[in-house]
Amino acid sequence: MVEIHLTETDAAREETFTPAELRALRRARHGLTVDELAADGHGGVRVRIGPRTGYAGSVSLPGGRRITVHPKAEVYSLPELLALAYRTVAPPPRAGTAKVESATPTDWLLVQLAGEVHELLGRGLRRGYVERRERLPFVRGRTRPILNPAQLPFLDCEYTDFIADTPENQLLRGVLELLAPGVQNRTVRRQYDDALGYLGDVSLIRPSIGHFDRVRLNRLNLHYQPSLRLARLALEGAGVVDSAGSITAPAYFVLMWQIWENAAAAALRDAGVRDLVEKPRYGSAFLHQHGQPNLTVTIEPDLVVGRRQSPRMVIDLKWGPVLLTDRHGRRRLRNPHLYQIATYATALDCDGLLLYPLMDDEVDTEYLFNGHRIFIRTVDLGQPGLAGLRSAAEDIAAAL
Repeated sequence: MVEIHLTETDAAREETFTPAELRALRRARHGLTVDELAADGHGGVRVRIGPRTGYAGSVSLPGGRRITVHPKAEVYSLPELLALAYRTVAPPPRAGTAKVESATPTDWLLVQLAGEVHELLGRGLRRGYVERRERLPFVRGRTRPILNPAQLPFLDCEYTDFIADTPENQLLRGVLELLAPGVQNRTVRRQYDDALGYLGDVSLIRPSIGHFDRVRLNRLNLHYQPSLRLARLALEGAGVVDSAGSITAPAYFVLMWQIWENAAAAALRDAGVRDLVEKPRYGSAFLHQHGQPNLTVTIEPDLVVGRRQSPRMVIDLKWGPVLLTDRHGRRRLRNPHLYQIATYATALDCDGLLLYPLMDDEVDTEYLFNGHRIFIRTVDLGQPGLAGLRSAAEDIAAAL
């Protein structure tokens, strides 16, 4: 397989692609910049491709070529980081003859989704009250007027039933039905078929990203979140298809700062940190005194440890280098990041932590600001098993 390797921060480059590959690339624009230039005179097309800001991932093109965008920080295993960010259970070490460690990223995504759905089925499908309408030979719920006597003795009934035909189950079935034909591994395909058997009574829909946006998670269906996240990621890439034929070009691209935030939160929970809240909003730090307009000003840190009224630590995660070089060639901390964590710590009256992935400089330092401790630390994601992230999470848990 011919691979084109890019890094998250690389500039766009020119490459030649076949018309079939170009059609697939057009569908991968959610993760790549694709600028069509001109035909090269030999049946190909010159295209300028590059990473879209903040995205990393992979797309496999018809014909065997693959474009891979690597994160700007060294990550030992991106699938492993994704597993920590997206999952409730670790990815299965093998599925039949396909090992996760040696599989392509898109193979990993299929295996991981199968494992998550299997775990979800073990806990039981969520049921909910669903509005239904059908013609019945008896009265159930409300009946609508019979406009066509030929329909008698059947009645047009509307009623509410407590069934598994809920929006989240419909989405899972729709995505699994879409992905199942492309699963090559027999063991994984069997898992998909088993899951679809359990979802047989759920309505089949054509899934879209809009469907995911309309699903509201609460305490009753929060355990669906990992499966829905993976299903959405798979759906975003499953549409990369050569419209002139039947060859699919599986792809996935993820926003690395979101993955970094989710993975760090998951590692902290695994380390035993309790009362960890993601993206809380506080509107009481800025109090309007006079003048117009009277607008509410809110702050929204990435993570807060502790109860809302008495937080113990505020954590802000940055996907970028911890140090910059000034015009005199000296290394310095990033002032905007310091101002931000200082504002959070002062507003919430607690200590603050800036957490970065290790890129160039290793930093583990502590400052005192306005009576609050401000910690700045880098985390090495290049260690096997994400040992650096888990070690940092354990250190944070021990310090709380």
